[in-house]
Amino acid sequence: MTDDITKLSLNIKVPTNSSRLWKDECCYSFDTPEKDTGLYIDLISLLSFSKKFIPLNHQKTGHNLYLNFRKVELPPSSPKGVSTHSDQQHAPKKLAIGVEGGFDANEEEIKYEDKYQLYIFPVDKYIDINDKEIPHNVKECCEKIMTMNTQSRKEEVMSWNAENVLASAYAESIIQLETTRKINPKGPWNCDIEGCDKKENLWLNLTDGFIGCGRKYADGTGGNGHAQKHYDETKYPISVKLGTITKDHSDVYSYPEDDMVSDPLLTQHLAHFGLDPKAMSKTEKSMAELELDQNLNYEFGKLQEKGRVLENVFGPGLTGIENLGNSCYMSSVLQMLFAIPDFQTRYLFDREKSYKEITQDPTLSFEIQMSKLAYGLLSGDYSVPAPKNATKNKEEFDIASQVGIAPKMYKSLVSSNHPAFSTMQQQDALEYFTYLLEYIERAEVIRPSWIQQSNPLQTFQFHLQERIQCGTSGKVKYTNRVENYISLPVPLEDAINKEQVAQYEAEVEAIKASGEKVPADKEEVRPIIPLTSCIQRFVEPYKVDDFYSSAIKSKTFAINSSKLATLPETLVLHMRKYVFNPDYTPKKLNVCIDVPDFLDIEHVRGFGKQDNEEELPEDNGGGNDEPEFDQAILDFLLSMDFPLVRCKKALVATGGKDAEAAMEWIFKHTDDPDIDVEPTPKPKTNTTSSQPTFSQDSIDSLCSMGFTEKQVKHALKNTSGNVERAGDWLFSHMDELDSITEENVVAPSSSSSSSTTAASKLKDGSGKYKLLGFITHIGNNAQHGHYVCHIVKDGKWIKFNDRHVQLSQDPPKDMGYIYFYQRC
Repeated sequence: MTDDITKLSLNIKVPTNSSRLWKDECCYSFDTPEKDTGLYIDLISLLSFSKKFIPLNHQKTGHNLYLNFRKVELPPSSPKGVSTHSDQQHAPKKLAIGVEGGFDANEEEIKYEDKYQLYIFPVDKYIDINDKEIPHNVKECCEKIMTMNTQSRKEEVMSWNAENVLASAYAESIIQLETTRKINPKGPWNCDIEGCDKKENLWLNLTDGFIGCGRKYADGTGGNGHAQKHYDETKYPISVKLGTITKDHSDVYSYPEDDMVSDPLLTQHLAHFGLDPKAMSKTEKSMAELELDQNLNYEFGKLQEKGRVLENVFGPGLTGIENLGNSCYMSSVLQMLFAIPDFQTRYLFDREKSYKEITQDPTLSFEIQMSKLAYGLLSGDYSVPAPKNATKNKEEFDIASQVGIAPKMYKSLVSSNHPAFSTMQQQDALEYFTYLLEYIERAEVIRPSWIQQSNPLQTFQFHLQERIQCGTSGKVKYTNRVENYISLPVPLEDAINKEQVAQYEAEVEAIKASGEKVPADKEEVRPIIPLTSCIQRFVEPYKVDDFYSSAIKSKTFAINSSKLATLPETLVLHMRKYVFNPDYTPKKLNVCIDVPDFLDIEHVRGFGKQDNEEELPEDNGGGNDEPEFDQAILDFLLSMDFPLVRCKKALVATGGKDAEAAMEWIFKHTDDPDIDVEPTPKPKTNTTSSQPTFSQDSIDSLCSMGFTEKQVKHALKNTSGNVERAGDWLFSHMDELDSITEENVVAPSSSSSSSTTAASKLKDGSGKYKLLGFITHIGNNAQHGHYVCHIVKDGKWIKFNDRHVQLSQDPPKDMGYIYFYQRC
C-alpha cells in the first residue's frame, strides 16, 4: 500500500499560507464537516467535497488522495471541544442581529473535536493520519491543512479588521493637564455642572478630567449637552463615555472630527485619572446599541408580531441562511430571488449537467455556485431542526432555528472584489439587489451554450418611458430605457392619518416639556402613506427649469414625466425611506406604507408619442454644447433640493452614472467658491462609428491558448474587454467559434446597448399584480440594523430571518423597504 500511496502523491505539495483552502463547505453542496462522514479535502486542489461528489471530482481531475475532515460533537462539559459560540452570554456589542456580539447571541454552546484521516479513492480506504505508511510530503500537506485558515476565514478576519473605527488624529497629541482628581472606576458619577442631575450618559474629557453629560436623545432623555459645551469653551478634543469602558471596548468621541473614534493610547490616558479598563465593567449601552434601540421598540416589535410565538416551519423552499456577519441584506435578497419561478427554473433545471460539464474551479464558477444555492434553498435537504446541544439524546433540537445553509463560497465569489459587500458591515439591500442583477447579466453573456433556459432577469425588466415637453413650444421627446425596479417617493403630505400623528406628536412634546420620560409602552403613531399614492407621485409631471429646447434654440422650462411602456412579470418597488435634512444629513422616514395584496398599475402604462403631438427636432445647433446628463439621475438629485447648477457640476465631475457619487461630490464641494457657477459646456461626440480597441497584450495572451484573433476579439467584445471572463466565454462557446467572422467583432457592448438588445425580448402583459413578498429593514441607518423578508409560500406568509424560518400570522407589510409583486 505504501508504494501505491507514493505513486498517487507525486503531485502533492505542501500548501502555503497564501494558498486558497476550502474545508468548511462542499464545492457542490452545503454539506459541512459536521454532517455525516464530513468533508474530503483534495490534497492537490485544496477543495472540499462531500463523499457523494468525490467521484465527480475524480472524473474531472483524476485525484485520488483526500484528507477526511469531521467535526465530532462533544458534550458541553468536555474540555477538548472548541466552542462555536461566545464563551459567555453578554450584552450586544455590535449593531447587528444574528452574529457574534450582536442581538441574537442566546444559542446554547456546542463544542466539537476535529478529526482527520487520509482517504484513498476509489479503493475507499481510510488511514490514520499518523500511520507510518503515509509518505512524508503527504503527511506534511495534511498537517498544514489542519492548521491553516480557510479562504472564508481569511476574508472574515480581513473584514472584521476593516470594520474597526479609525484612530483619532488628535489621540496621540493630547496634553493631559496636571490634576489630583482620581475617578472611582465603579462610580457613581455625576455631571460636573452645578445643578445638573444627570448620572448616566456621562463623558470624561481626556485632557482635564471634566465629566459632562451627553446630548439629548430623540425621546428627550440622555443629557443636557454639557460635555459638548465644555468642548466649545476649551477645545479639548476627545472624551470617553463612562459606563462603556472595558478592556475590549470603549466609546470614544472626537468633537473636532464629529465622529466615534479609537484612541490607541486610551489605557495611558485613563490611568492619568486612576482608571484601569481591565478592572472596569460595562454598565451602559454603547452609542451603536442606542442607535438601534431607537427603532427596535417599534419596528422589531412589529416584526416579532407583538410577542406572538411563531411556528417554525421546515421543508422544500423553507431553508434558512446562516448570518455570515451582517449578511442579512444578502440573505433577504437571495430568499426573494429564489422564490421567483424564473430563478428556480434557470438554476435548477441544468444543475447536474453544470456540475459535470463545467471544468472550471467550482468555487470560481458562478453557474455552479448559483445552481448549488438554488438546490440548497429549494430542496429541503438543509431545512431541518438544528441540534440543540451535544447530548446522548439526539432527539433534542433547537426549535428556534434550523441547520440551514452557509453560502460562504458564493459570498466569496460574488462579493470579494466589491469594496462594500466584501466587508462584515451591514449594507443596503437595494444596492446589493442591483449589484447582483448586474453580476448575473455579465454571467449570462458567457453562460454555457447548452443552457436552454431564458435569462432570469427578464422577469424584472421593463421599459421606463420618459416624456419631456418643451414649456414654450409644446413639442415633446420620448425615450425608453430598460429598468429592473421602480424607486418610489414617500410623500408625507399624502398620509391618511394626519390628525392622529399630530395628536401623538403633541402628546410627546408635552411629556418632554414637563421633564418626564416618554413611557416605554406608549405606541408610536407613524404617518400611513398609501402605496398607490407613492406610485401616483412617481408618474406625476413635474417642472424642470433651465431646459435647453432644440425647438426654440434657447433655454426655457420643461414638463417631464415617467411611465411604464411595458409591464414586467415581477414588479419590484423600492420605497425611498432615506431622505436628506435641509443640512444634507441623511435620515430615515419613520412611516408606514399601506400596501394592498392586489395592485393594478394599468393606469401608469405609457403609449409613446400621440398623433396630436409634435416631436422636438434633433439638436444640431447650440444644444450640442450642453453637457449630457442622465435625466433620471438629474431629476433624483433635484428632488433632494440640490440647486440645478450643483447637480450638473456633480454629474460632470463623477461621470453622470451614479446618483450617490454625485451627492458625495456635492457634499465635499459645498464650500467651493465656484460651486454655483455653470459647468463648462462639453461638446457631444459621435460614438456610433467607434470601433473596438483591445489591449494587444490581452489579445496575445488569449491567442496563446490556441484561439484566433477574430475569436479573441469577439470574446473580449462580449465581456467588456475583461480577459479572464473572455477566456471563460471562449471555452464555453467552443461549438460557435468557427462561425465568428469580422462582422461579429464590433465595439464592446455597453450596459445601455445590451439593455437595448434585451429590450426587444421584454415581456409585457396585464398590469394586475399580487404581492409575493417584501424585504424589511430595522434601524435608522441603512449601514446598520437588520433585514428580514416575508414571502408567500403555498398561500401562507413565511418569515425568513437568517436561519429562523417561521409561519407569519400578521406579516408587517406596512414596514417594507422593497416590495415584490407578481403578475396575476
